[in-house]
Amino acid sequence: MTPLNQPERRTRLWQFVLLYLLALLVPLGASYYLFSNNSLADENARLKKELDITHQEQNRLVTQFDTLSRYLQRIDKVDQRLREEKNDLVLGRLTTSNQDYLNDIAVSLSQLRIDSARLQVQAHRLLVRDELRDFDLFRSNRSTIDALRQQLSKSGDQTQSNARLAEELVQAKQHIIMLEAALNRGPAVAPVASSGGGNPVPPPASAGTKLQIALLQDQLAFANADCIRQRADGKSRKERKRLLQESRTAFIKILQDPATEDLKQSIEKTLEPINVELGRPARFFGLL
Repeated sequence: MTPLNQPERRTRLWQFVLLYLLALLVPLGASYYLFSNNSLADENARLKKELDITHQEQNRLVTQFDTLSRYLQRIDKVDQRLREEKNDLVLGRLTTSNQDYLNDIAVSLSQLRIDSARLQVQAHRLLVRDELRDFDLFRSNRSTIDALRQQLSKSGDQTQSNARLAEELVQAKQHIIMLEAALNRGPAVAPVASSGGGNPVPPPASAGTKLQIALLQDQLAFANADCIRQRADGKSRKERKRLLQESRTAFIKILQDPATEDLKQSIEKTLEPINVELGRPARFFGLL
């Protein structure tokens, strides 16, 4: 039996086939366009190259950062020994070692700064920039620490010097007292009566003894003035000027009647930097 709507069925069949072919043509064409060129392969190669570059830069940066970390660890160990060590010779060697490590860090940072200009990964450039900024801050702090450590060492030396000067002052005072007592006693000499039968005249002191007493007194005054001058180190500007002026006054007082020419020259040499700092003229005799 032949269906009554056979023409319509045939028309519908051809319409379905045509629509199916059109629908199939779109994905087939897209697939052909995607897989017929090398865009995916090129993209894959590019990503692989970027990954290799990233790994190489990371390995190089890790090596440089590890080197810097080792220097920091060595500096930390040296700092611990510097806080505990008392021997001046060992302290000098440790300070030299610390300075060598800081110089090595400076060289490594310089190389890192040069290498950062050739980095291709933006994240790596930012990381290196932050690292360089941190190490610049570290070096600035280290400079401050070294300056404070030197100032502390200088203050310790000044304290020892002041203690030594104080001890010498005490000894000089005792020596002066002994010489004055010996001068007052003097050798026993027969009294010489005056024409009016007055008291006996004591014998005059020897010139050598008087010179020795005057020299000790000048040395004592010089030590006091020099102690005042040393106390001015590390003080504020106003306090330092006051102490230097006080020291200068004491020195000039000795120069009015120095015991020896060598002492005079020593005082004049000591006064030269004080006069320059205070803005005083070189010739200071007469007026202070």
